[in-house]
Amino acid sequence: MEHAELATAFERFADQQAAGKSPLYETLCRSVARTPELLDLAADTRPGQPAPNMLLGAIHHIIRRGARHPLVSYFTGYEKLPEASADALLTDFCRRNAEQIRRTIATRSVQTNEVNRCAVLVPAFAALQQQLDDCPIQVVDVGASAGLNLLWDRYTYDYGGHRLILPNSDPGTVITCEIKSGRPPLSLNVAQFVRPVGIEVSPVDLTDPEATEWLVSLTWPEQSTRLRTLNSALALAARTPPTILAGRAEDRLAEVVAQAAPDHHLCLVFSWSIYQIFGSPGGRERLAETLAELSQQRPLYEISIGHFGHNTPRVVTAAYDKGASIHSSTVAYCDVYGTWLHWLTNPAEQPNI
Repeated sequence: MEHAELATAFERFADQQAAGKSPLYETLCRSVARTPELLDLAADTRPGQPAPNMLLGAIHHIIRRGARHPLVSYFTGYEKLPEASADALLTDFCRRNAEQIRRTIATRSVQTNEVNRCAVLVPAFAALQQQLDDCPIQVVDVGASAGLNLLWDRYTYDYGGHRLILPNSDPGTVITCEIKSGRPPLSLNVAQFVRPVGIEVSPVDLTDPEATEWLVSLTWPEQSTRLRTLNSALALAARTPPTILAGRAEDRLAEVVAQAAPDHHLCLVFSWSIYQIFGSPGGRERLAETLAELSQQRPLYEISIGHFGHNTPRVVTAAYDKGASIHSSTVAYCDVYGTWLHWLTNPAEQPNI
């Protein structure tokens, strides 16, 4: 990837994801964007992986493992990194740890570790259930990583003071989400949802401390609540491991569709995984073509969360049958990490966000 393209990616990450959430990562991303030496390093990111997430994750990973450097003190979340010092500190840290950083970003990948996104999925599941009959619903999380979002029915939810406790909710794993507007459906019959399945090209081994430590390193230093939730979810997953099919999504999707019980509704979930699987630009369109083709075998339902070319992430639901898309609409806007939700009462009336 060329320097100009990489610099744009880091600036975009600073503007769209880090701003207002992680002052440290916003400062570091802007530093990388204007420093050719750091862009050279970031260029070694594994193809298809987001360079900002990978470089920041690698730096955090090294620091969490005991690195000593003046930059480390700013990863505690208690002290703000002055922009005037950022370039020199970050460049020096990366020079000293260049070999380990290159090895990490060239071999690892960004894995789904944002459990809070389940707060966005739950109302989407409830809305889907309202539209279907009483046959079982099987959820397939495509790009499942460690499968933490497959355990959505194990978490406790707090929607701005409204507590949602499901039959198997763990009281110690609480996910919070602010409802900015609208009235998302929060009533659902969990018993109708059969054991979910994940698809992941490189499943995370929950018994491997190094693998789970990488997931933790992908969190942001200032976000202590997010870190606690992740560790709690990892503990739940270790006790009741989710079912994850290893392999390329393109191959496994066809298998899942072909092998699913004929009396089950099949709901495919893509949480910021579409472009990693189907490429960018045009990934959303290629996904729709793929699901339309697979729907020649049976009806399929889709719930996707992502930016889809917009500044604000959105939740898209779609249905496919007999080889064609029969429905597609944006039902909500949300935060990248599921901390707030704007539910559209009438999806046809979409405000400019």
